[in-house]
Amino acid sequence: MSSRREATIKVSLLAAVLLAAACTPADDAGGGDGGAGGAASGSTGGRGGASAAGGSTGAAGATAGTTGGLAGAGGGGGSVGGSGAGGVGATGGLGDAGGGGASAGASGQGGHAGYGGETGGSGGRGGRGGSGGSAGSAAGGGGRGGGAAGAGATAGAGGRGGATAGASGAGGSPLPPITDYSAPGPFPTTMQQSTGPGGKYTIVRPQTLGQNGFLHAPIIFGPGIGMEVTGLSGLLARFASHGFVVIGTRLDGAPNAAANRTAMLDGLNWIIQQNTTAGSVFEGKLDVTHAISMGYSVGGTAAVEIGNHAAVATVVSIHGHKATSALHGPMLQTSGTNDTVGLPMQQYTFDNSQVQTFLGTVSGADHGYIQTTVGGVPGGVQTPAIVAWLRYWIYNDAGGRRYFNGTDCVMCTAPWTNPQRKNWP
Repeated sequence: MSSRREATIKVSLLAAVLLAAACTPADDAGGGDGGAGGAASGSTGGRGGASAAGGSTGAAGATAGTTGGLAGAGGGGGSVGGSGAGGVGATGGLGDAGGGGASAGASGQGGHAGYGGETGGSGGRGGRGGSGGSAGSAAGGGGRGGGAAGAGATAGAGGRGGATAGASGAGGSPLPPITDYSAPGPFPTTMQQSTGPGGKYTIVRPQTLGQNGFLHAPIIFGPGIGMEVTGLSGLLARFASHGFVVIGTRLDGAPNAAANRTAMLDGLNWIIQQNTTAGSVFEGKLDVTHAISMGYSVGGTAAVEIGNHAAVATVVSIHGHKATSALHGPMLQTSGTNDTVGLPMQQYTFDNSQVQTFLGTVSGADHGYIQTTVGGVPGGVQTPAIVAWLRYWIYNDAGGRRYFNGTDCVMCTAPWTNPQRKNWP
C-alpha cells in the first residue's frame, strides 16, 4: 500500500515536470528597438519591435528635423505575446518650430500693409510700413498702424512719421508770391467805423471779400492806451492789403488791465461769429482757424494775454509790455534800442515765452516808432517784417521766411540789431 502510494506520487510529479517543459518558449525576446526618428526633413519615426509575453516598450522616434518638418511618429508598442500586455509606444519628437506641425517660413507669411499716413506739411515723407508689410503710400504724417500679423510672424510696426514740413508755414488760402514786403499787397482796402460789438469797433479789410474762394484771416488789433484805431489806419491798411480783415477798438486800461483783454476778446469772438451769420458780408469768407492776435504798447500786451484763444494761430506784440500766456502758436515781438521802457518789458515776455518766438529790435527806434512813416512805409521797417511773418504763418508764403530764418535773415541785419530766437526748430 505504501509502495503503491509512493509510485503514484512520483508519477504525478513527473507529469507536472513534463507539462511545464511543454509550456516554456524557446527564447524570451524583448520588444525590438524603435526605428530611427524624423530625419532633418521630418520623416516618420520607426515602430517598436514586436514583443512576446509583455515585451518591453518600443523606443521613441527620434526628434524631428530642425527646419520645422513633421515630427517622427512614436515607436509602436510591442506585439502582445502569451499573457503579457503589449508595450506602450512613446511619443514622437517635436519639430523645432512647432509641436508636430510644419512651422512658417523664415519670417512667416508677410503682414498686411500698414495704413498710409495722412498728408502732413509740405515736404513730409511717406510713413514706412511695418516690418513684414508693404510700405505706407501716403505722404506726410506717420502711418496709423502696422501691418496685420502673418501666420507665425509678428505684426509689422507702425509707419514712421513724415518729415518736418518744408519751407512754407502751416496756413490757409494761398497768396501770389511777392518780392517787396514793404509795398501794399494785391487787395484794395476799405475802412468801416462804428461797427462790431456796441458799435465801438473799426474794421479795415479788403474791398472785395472771398474772391475765387479766398478765405481771409481775421486780426484782432489793440492800439496804444487811449488811441483810436484810426490813428494807425495806414499801418492796418497795409495788413488788410495782404488779405487780412483787421478789427480793433480803443483801449483805455493800463498794461495788463482786464478791460483791455475783454475788449479784444469781444472783438475777436464777434468777427469769428460773422463767418456763420446769415447775411453778414463776412459769411463763409473768413479763415477762422488762423486768427491773429496783434497790438501795440498796451494792445501788444493784451495781444499776448489773449493769445491762448483757440482760434489764434500766431501773436504779434509791437513794443508791448510784460505779458505771459499759455500760447499754442509762434510769436513775433518788435521793439527798439531807444524804447528804454518797453524793450526791457519785451525782453521779459520773450524770456517767459514757451513757444517759438522771435524778438526783433530796430536800432535807434523809440516806443512810438510804429506810428511813424519811414521811406513812405507806415511803421517803417517793422511793417514789412510783420507782413512777412503773417504771410508765412497764415498764407504759406515761403518768401516771408527770409525775414526771420537763418543767420543772414533780414531782421538779423541793419537797421535791425540783436536778433533773438527761442524754441526755434
